Amino acid sequence: MMTPVLAVLLAAPGRAVTPFVEQLRKAETRSASDQERVEFATRAIRAWLPADGRPLLAHAHFARAEGEMELSDDPHAEEDLSKTLEIDPANEAARLMRSRARASLGRGAEAERDARDYLSARPDDAEARLALGEALLLQGQPKAGADARQAFAGAADVLGKDDPRPSLGEGRSWLSARRHADALVALNAAAEHPQKLRPEILSERSRAYSALGNWRAAREDLGEAIPGLERRVEEKLRAGAVKRGRDAARKNLADAYFRRGLAGEALGDRDGALADHKQACGLGLAAACARADSLEKPQPKPAPAPKPVKPKRKKNPKGDSGDRIYAH
Repeated sequence: MMTPVLAVLLAAPGRAVTPFVEQLRKAETRSASDQERVEFATRAIRAWLPADGRPLLAHAHFARAEGEMELSDDPHAEEDLSKTLEIDPANEAARLMRSRARASLGRGAEAERDARDYLSARPDDAEARLALGEALLLQGQPKAGADARQAFAGAADVLGKDDPRPSLGEGRSWLSARRHADALVALNAAAEHPQKLRPEILSERSRAYSALGNWRAAREDLGEAIPGLERRVEEKLRAGAVKRGRDAARKNLADAYFRRGLAGEALGDRDGALADHKQACGLGLAAACARADSLEKPQPKPAPAPKPVKPKRKKNPKGDSGDRIYAH
């Protein structure tokens, strides 16, 4: 949908319908999830001339970044958002989106800086607080501790109890600190909202159960999470996500199969564990291939029980037995 600012710029008196403007309009009429948004925005950027104006060029880069984010093309999205902000530093939406893109790329410190810059202008924005929490989690302890939980708590104050994302973030923070009982409390709260992010919530909760030795509960959570994670892979394929996005979805699915296999081993279910490890191996997880090979090796036969050892009879002393008994 065309933004109000863009509509004003395009409707300015004397605005010529140049090739750039024509392609930009086409990009703006496509939703972010439509692959044609990236295509038309790219055509617009290639056709741009100085006479078209730098403000519209910033909008073209932003429009392309929105589509790239939907395609899980975070590296190119980050580049386009940086170009947007270089031309138009006041584009706060681009700053928040760049925080998410940088977090997806594992650049936690830069993602944190973008989120904090955004929050300095809009301190009550829940999405920015969630983005800040994710950026802090990426950096590990101590930032993944109290600072991250404070960011998620701030998001919860705005979003209310119906959104599980703050509780999910809090639970992941406790997992990072190896506070598994506390993680379980937070993830239980997140799991009360089955309509949102349930596969991800259950997958994270299974980590807490496993660490606490409750292998049965861990396997049950993963059993419910895996079909949802499989749908995530299918969604990425249907949406035309780039290889990086498809691989990330497969990695999450493989990890879930692998951890369910480990739970099966702990519960003595060799056949179930083997099947799960083979699934994870097929998705490219080397550790699962090794576990499957180990389980497929012929199991050593138990050693036969040792025969009872009969006590040796003591030999009689030399001499006549009668003499020994009666000679007195």
